[in-house]
Amino acid sequence: MSEHYQDLTDDLTGVVLNVHRHNAEATRRLANNPLTRAYLEAGFRILEREFAADQDRDDDRLLRPLATLTRETVITEVANGPAELPRHGTVGSFRDRWAYFPDYVSDLTRYVLRTQRMPWDARLAEQAGNALTDGGFSSAVHEVAFRRMKLSTGSTTMRFRYSAVALATRDQRLYEPLSSLYEHVIEAWEGLIESVLSRRDLRLRPGLTPRDLAMMLTALNEGLALRAASDPNHHVFDESRRRSTLGTAALTLFAGAVDTDDGATIEDVVDALTS
Repeated sequence: MSEHYQDLTDDLTGVVLNVHRHNAEATRRLANNPLTRAYLEAGFRILEREFAADQDRDDDRLLRPLATLTRETVITEVANGPAELPRHGTVGSFRDRWAYFPDYVSDLTRYVLRTQRMPWDARLAEQAGNALTDGGFSSAVHEVAFRRMKLSTGSTTMRFRYSAVALATRDQRLYEPLSSLYEHVIEAWEGLIESVLSRRDLRLRPGLTPRDLAMMLTALNEGLALRAASDPNHHVFDESRRRSTLGTAALTLFAGAVDTDDGATIEDVVDALTS
């Protein structure tokens, strides 16, 4: 089942930037036209198949990234869309929106990044709130981290996001949705860290903020997810024990970041340990 949450009421004017008409209102109507969305959804499904975690590993062909994404495959794929969207695409209607295929890829990338702002992190952070603020902290951290790693490594759009970072070097318009996506994720975990500290009557060492920890944990999660995606024999998480390297890293960070009433900075602590 697709991980994609489709909201057909979304205004895509700020997403589909390469679709133009003679005035702003006409451009808005074309950007939000059901066939425009059908083309974007078709591209999304093609990307999901290309970046699927269960792709055929016995295929000895070396395919370039996005090899399956062409104007022809997108137009054909429209026919497989949901009933609420048009199912008939043509070269003419496609070119009416995107005269050049790279323009479509650029808009599709922004569309995928926008749809990935699903409330996964916000929902997981909300569910983790009670477990982390009351009861056994270490076991709760391990469980939350394990679930977060499973989400990351099982996400086809996460795999595409790695490609989007590379695409952004050629299309700087992609930096905004990438930045916005990261901000969405960090805010969710920053709020959870603030809640945990408050409920457990803890404070961080001088110079550290909940946002700092949220950024560190997000970076660790994505780095470990990339490690897992690139090595089928990884030891990033353990299914049987529901443990992950992310959980151990999170506890290590927390142990070093919490002020133990000595008022020392993290640098002071490390200097004292190594002196």
